[in-house]
Amino acid sequence: MAAQAAIEFYLSGAVILSEDGGPVTFLRVIHSGGVDITHEGRLLDLLSPGDSFGHAAMLSGLPPGFEARAAEDTLCYRIPVEVARPLLDRARRRELQVSRTDPAYQPVAKLIRAATVICKPSDSIGFVAERMTAAGVGAAVVELEDGRIGILTDRDLRTRVLAVGRSGAVRVDSAMTAPAFVVAPDRLAGEVLYEMLERGIRHAPVVSERGRLIGVLEDADLFAAQPRSWFGARRAIERARNLDALSAAAARLPALMLDLHHSSVPALELAPVLSALVDALTRRTIELVSVNGEGDHPGVVWVSIGSQARHELTPGSTRRGALIHAAGSPPSPDWAAALAAGLARCGVHGPLVAHDASEWIARAERDELALSVLADRRVLWGTPTEPLPLAEGEPRVALLRALATRAFTRTLPTGFDAEAVLTSDGRHRRLNVREAAIVPIALIASWAAATADAGEGSTPERLRSAAGAGALRPAQAQTLTEAFELALELRIVHQLDQIAAGETPDDLLDASAMSSLTRGHLRDVFHAITAVARELAP
Repeated sequence: MAAQAAIEFYLSGAVILSEDGGPVTFLRVIHSGGVDITHEGRLLDLLSPGDSFGHAAMLSGLPPGFEARAAEDTLCYRIPVEVARPLLDRARRRELQVSRTDPAYQPVAKLIRAATVICKPSDSIGFVAERMTAAGVGAAVVELEDGRIGILTDRDLRTRVLAVGRSGAVRVDSAMTAPAFVVAPDRLAGEVLYEMLERGIRHAPVVSERGRLIGVLEDADLFAAQPRSWFGARRAIERARNLDALSAAAARLPALMLDLHHSSVPALELAPVLSALVDALTRRTIELVSVNGEGDHPGVVWVSIGSQARHELTPGSTRRGALIHAAGSPPSPDWAAALAAGLARCGVHGPLVAHDASEWIARAERDELALSVLADRRVLWGTPTEPLPLAEGEPRVALLRALATRAFTRTLPTGFDAEAVLTSDGRHRRLNVREAAIVPIALIASWAAATADAGEGSTPERLRSAAGAGALRPAQAQTLTEAFELALELRIVHQLDQIAAGETPDDLLDASAMSSLTRGHLRDVFHAITAVARELAP
């Protein structure tokens, strides 16, 4: 029989949860009275009716890391994990007004609507174009001799045939793209839409594991008309012929994010979309500066860093990158200055720093930017002529030491009272959600991924990879992932509300305006991060 909720009564001074106690198997919600939350004898938080506690420890199986003691005679509801978890998840989604529409979470094979046109490389362009028009589709699949497939799109016809004055008699293989970007039938629509956006394409053949062609997916199959403006924004960036046009496209991104959110695109999906668009802005800026200035430089590579590298940008994020060049071949000062100015117009700010691999490695332990270049980077533009900086041997030991220092020496808020967030240095009316939750988890993920050589990716991806490699326990990774996603949602929704109000987005949440449920969730975030960091700290 499933466990049932129960009512508990505690006399004033009674210990409800002990700091070093065993696993917590229940969520407790205060009906009347009050509960003091303490750690090593210091008061961290004061809970009142409606507040809950023990959530993070209940879900992760970790000790609570704090003591919960009745501040007065207190009545609590005790709710078992199998009952509490779906209720809390549903309440959280409702409070954040995140509507996960069905198409984004459907396998792509279920969303294909158009007929499939198949042709051969030797077919004439005119013949295939007629078949595409008759079928009402924007792409044809090309069967290649080696068993792979190519694709011919309406964009190929415009840019590679009509625009250059070629006749319809030319062969398909003179204008097609091969091999085509293909997706598996069980991929989720939301994931595929983001990947298509990042690649700047509108069509993707769906191919089974055994190589059977199922159909061609179009961007229109994935979302309704409004979210297709993602692609409109991407095309506007690609087509910008000067920095004025590019700056104008960049200025429209905040309103676009707000429109997408109002169209029920979940907040967490906006971060990778915005990251992809800022990637496109950065690349196009470099291209324009290189064409209009003195040209690009062989061996020079632009890397995005931080939240942009992790595809976790929000409307209020700082956008920044760095340059890596071959030894003895730095970019010219004039080109670097022109690039910095162009990027600033598009919201990517400097100062612009360029070093070769050995210089970045040497600086990593004492320089935060260099540390990000080694541990938190993603190549965005350029082709390296020498290996990119990779810390090995003693530099790797120094890198891990620096990452651990950043990850495990932060002091987090401890809780809330009715109008303020409580920290070690007092009460504050506003909570910096980035510094209090997002950055600490991202730092732990970077340290764990580097420790396990677990690769790059988003913060949740790094946590999962680190757990798979043994640097974290699965429960720790799951606890931090849930905490991170909640904090990121809160940050994005807060910033979109500010944009809607005509304000500049920031990371400061008004503690007095938070609901009891939000405060409770954030308490669990703080406690979860602190508990995991205490276990992991070298």
